[in-house]
Amino acid sequence: MIALIRYQFITYLKSYRYIPPLALYLISLIVTYTYAPNPIIDSFYNTAIYLFLLSAWFTISFFHAEDEKQERITRIHVTKKRTYFISKIVCVIIIGTILSGVSVLYPTVVGGFETKPTIHQLLLGYVLHWLFSVMGMSISLLFTRNITDSGNASWFGPALILVLTLAVAGVSYPYEGIQMLIYVLPPVTAIIHFINEGMNQFIAFGWGIGYSFLLVLLYIMIVQRKDL
Repeated sequence: MIALIRYQFITYLKSYRYIPPLALYLISLIVTYTYAPNPIIDSFYNTAIYLFLLSAWFTISFFHAEDEKQERITRIHVTKKRTYFISKIVCVIIIGTILSGVSVLYPTVVGGFETKPTIHQLLLGYVLHWLFSVMGMSISLLFTRNITDSGNASWFGPALILVLTLAVAGVSYPYEGIQMLIYVLPPVTAIIHFINEGMNQFIAFGWGIGYSFLLVLLYIMIVQRKDL
């Protein structure tokens, strides 16, 4: 698995597909902290949402780094089809993990906050960024070419869901009636609500992890059954 993960990263780096989303995220991070001081938690919310959005771009670009012919050849050399796709998922999670650390360390080092952040705030910020990146990835998996068989859907699908996720930010939690449909979307606004209201953060983070896990599991089940 380690050799396969290394191969996936090398392929992605050679494709240069990472440059646009990485550049856009770093620019958004720098712009956010250009004017200091900034509130700690609110700033983390903003940059976590940026990472949530751009994780979709990282995911699609990573899963499409190989052309379809090369992908088939690589899968032939892998013992199990599931292992091949899990290695890609692990790589995208690693990218999100690194960028989450950058998102927390950068403003701390440059003095972008109004006060010095506590260990708890830094840890909260890191987990928030990591979780949002994983949720962005899990949604995008269902729109890769291995699922949709269409390049257009690969971008339109996750873009639509991400926009809807942010559009329901004004709907107060808990959801009732027709609002229950919001539960099928990534729980971005619900997690922020839990934190702002001082509610149980473990429930909020557990909700996000559970949501992402189910989507990843669904993705693996679908690609396992498809004749790719």
